[in-house]
Amino acid sequence: MKKLIAILVFLFIGLTANAEASTNYYQRVGGYFYTNLSPYGTWIEIDYGVVAWRPTIIKRNWAPYKIGRWIWTDYGWYWDSYEPFGHIVFHYGRWYYDDYYGWIWIPDDEWAPAWVEWRYDDDYIGWAPLHPYAVFSINFGIRVTYEYYVPYTHWHFVTYKHFCNPYVYNYYVPSKYKYRIYGRTKERYEYKYHNGRVRNEGVDFDFVRKRSGQKIEKRDLITSNDPREFGDIKRRDEDRIRTFIADRNEIQRDRESLKDVKIERSERRPKLELEKVELTEVKRTRTNDRNEVNDRRQTEQERNINRDDKVKDRTDSNERERNQDLRNREEQRRTMEQEKSRTNDSRDLERRKEVEVKSRTDRDSEFRNERNNVNRNDNRSFEMKKNEGRVNEQRNEVKRNEQIENRNFEQRRTETRQIESKRNDNERKVETNRNQNQQRNDNTDRRQNTSRTERTR
Repeated sequence: MKKLIAILVFLFIGLTANAEASTNYYQRVGGYFYTNLSPYGTWIEIDYGVVAWRPTIIKRNWAPYKIGRWIWTDYGWYWDSYEPFGHIVFHYGRWYYDDYYGWIWIPDDEWAPAWVEWRYDDDYIGWAPLHPYAVFSINFGIRVTYEYYVPYTHWHFVTYKHFCNPYVYNYYVPSKYKYRIYGRTKERYEYKYHNGRVRNEGVDFDFVRKRSGQKIEKRDLITSNDPREFGDIKRRDEDRIRTFIADRNEIQRDRESLKDVKIERSERRPKLELEKVELTEVKRTRTNDRNEVNDRRQTEQERNINRDDKVKDRTDSNERERNQDLRNREEQRRTMEQEKSRTNDSRDLERRKEVEVKSRTDRDSEFRNERNNVNRNDNRSFEMKKNEGRVNEQRNEVKRNEQIENRNFEQRRTETRQIESKRNDNERKVETNRNQNQQRNDNTDRRQNTSRTERTR
């Protein structure tokens, strides 16, 4: 009983310590990206281990960097968002528009006053969310890993005089005119490093001030690493602006809070080419996943090896037992055969004698039968030869008779032809004489008629 009570007390203390550690962790970290953004949107898994945040409490035609204002600071153009989640998603990470999910935010651990690209001319200035293929480096600035052009519909254009207006979102150019302005403006995104932070210079400050014709004051930024200070929308009329800058180590540790965050998993993947994305969070996720996959493979290989060894040992032992059983059975069979052979030797001798006698008798009877069959066959062959000779004589007699008949027929036909030819010759002669006599008579009559006519004249 005492042991049971001690175990229960130990478990209670362990659970209490874990709960306090977890509570302290969330009080210290405050959620940072993952738990802090969950009330305003949904985390979705866009690839194995890679998550993105999709805002859900938004209005129709919502877009990033739309509800807020531009402020000039020591770190360049700063986007002061009026939305409760803006202190994170407009200063960290990148935005991407997917046809299925809509706007999704890809986390990253590099802070900036605003991650946007710019377009401008003498009349208009515009900005759009920087896509995930754009990577910042201290020496180079913005580097593009994959050619991607943000559609003109994702841009916000205003005139210079409304650019620093606290209600700039009321002066955006309508969508039907964006294409015309987009085509005549030139692109620009200028990011540098200043005092250990990214500086968004964008369009030149003096150029904006001259084109707007207004006095633009520089504001100071007050940094804080506690996201709980940005739960409520702050006032806009103060001279100094508060901004959230998280510690990178805390951001990395904050990934553990994903265990307690609901993540949607869908078979449908966005069109984003994640292999071309080099953001820190995505690369870290890929590396961790790759290490996890390698560890799993190694563990699985070790398990397979152990399993194979066990199976092999079991198979070998079974094989040895099977071989031993076979040997024992073979030995028993041989013993039984030897005993049978000893008891049956005398019987085998008698049977062999009987078999030999019977085989001799059978051979003699077979020999007699064969001899009788040979004699019968000889008689049959003699009779057949005799019959064949008679048939041949009859055939020869028939052939001789046919030849005689043919000769007689030929003689009669020849005689008939000769008689016919003589008869024809006689008939021709008679006909010839008749014709000659007729011709003579005709000539005689003709002469007589001729003489009569002459007399008459």
